[in-house]
Amino acid sequence: MTATTSRKLPDDLKKTIAKVAAFEGKTSHALMVDTLQAAMEDALVRQQFYADGEAAYQDTFRSNAVYAGADVKAYVMARVNGGTPVRPQAQPLDTTRAMKPSRA
Repeated sequence: MTATTSRKLPDDLKKTIAKVAAFEGKTSHALMVDTLQAAMEDALVRQQFYADGEAAYQDTFRSNAVYAGADVKAYVMARVNGGTPVRPQAQPLDTTRAMKPSRA
């Protein structure tokens, strides 16, 4: 189902839309609809990214397990170089220590 929506756009933006639409072989309306659709898809992906990050953050506190960055890096690099490394061991999260920035 479609609905009509009316928006006032600045003249400069209207000109830009018309120019881009002509270049892409679309009407201004089609360009705006496609652009809005793409922006909404991007926004939904971004919202899911934030939700996944928050869930992982909360899971870290629930599991109380973290991995040392140097151990993870060594594991990944060994795999990239064709080795058969031992997986890093989880360590308990020490919430009393402040996190330090990575010095990779």
